[in-house]
Amino acid sequence: MEPTETVTDGLVWHYTDGPGLLSIVQSDTLWCTASSFLNDAGEVTLGARMLVEELQRRTREDPRYEMLLPFADRAEDARPGGPDQGPSPGTFFILSAARSRDLLAMWRLYGGRGESYAVGLDPEQELSVLGRADSDPHDVRVQRWPWRPVRYSASDQQLLLDAVFDELPEELRIAQRHLADGGGAEDLVAPLAGLRDDMEAALMLIKHEGFVDERETRYCVGMHQVPSAAVTSTLPPDLTRFRPTRYGMAPYLVLTGGAGTPVATQAQPLPIRAVAVSPSPNGQAATDSIRAALMAAGYDVPVIRSRIPFRE
Repeated sequence: MEPTETVTDGLVWHYTDGPGLLSIVQSDTLWCTASSFLNDAGEVTLGARMLVEELQRRTREDPRYEMLLPFADRAEDARPGGPDQGPSPGTFFILSAARSRDLLAMWRLYGGRGESYAVGLDPEQELSVLGRADSDPHDVRVQRWPWRPVRYSASDQQLLLDAVFDELPEELRIAQRHLADGGGAEDLVAPLAGLRDDMEAALMLIKHEGFVDERETRYCVGMHQVPSAAVTSTLPPDLTRFRPTRYGMAPYLVLTGGAGTPVATQAQPLPIRAVAVSPSPNGQAATDSIRAALMAAGYDVPVIRSRIPFRE
């Protein structure tokens, strides 16, 4: 076996309690929650506002950017309901992890009482949305964004916005020629689809600096039902689940491993490479039992104990 530090290098760490760990490894699934039901009341809203402001600023400097304002309007439409309206279901779903396996702030916030755990995931492996056996992904648009770190500081957030817009001048020239040749604005959606995806990704990676101690990284999924006369919800019923929370009935997606397609109909093993254990007075017997439980679920991975000398 390789040294533990080598085995766990480069992983992302999803913090959970004991029941959560058993549920994850026994079902081969993780829950990806609608963005408007996370613990940041300004989730997505802050990023949407910053995107609009940045595009408006660039439009004042270069009128060509004006044709992109409808994309910004869509970004604003995708925001949660706002502080007076409460959370809305939204179409963005987020699976959170941290970039460190031994953060006291995370043990306290997400671990629960008693021993808690951080599940080390390989960030290079894609996850799929788990649907019913009869799921039909053809009437649903599912967009996955790989693990990327959250931006907390104003300087890092600006770098993210610059990355969205800086490479656009050539695309704007092409779009202008398209319009000059009689093309309609609606025809720009497909050619500028990459911009839409980059803007949506930026929405989900901008977070208030007050949460910086979480050192969060995210796997994000965007999803909506293709409009039709028979559809009355933007949340496909064969993919979306619901659970009660203090914020209301939270929509979530179930993610699983192994499949290269956006939607899977059968759970596959998750890319779990290690499990870390919180500060705890329990000894080697407890560690051995965790490892046995993991192996019983098919995960033969290292179990690492916290080095933080924290006493509850």
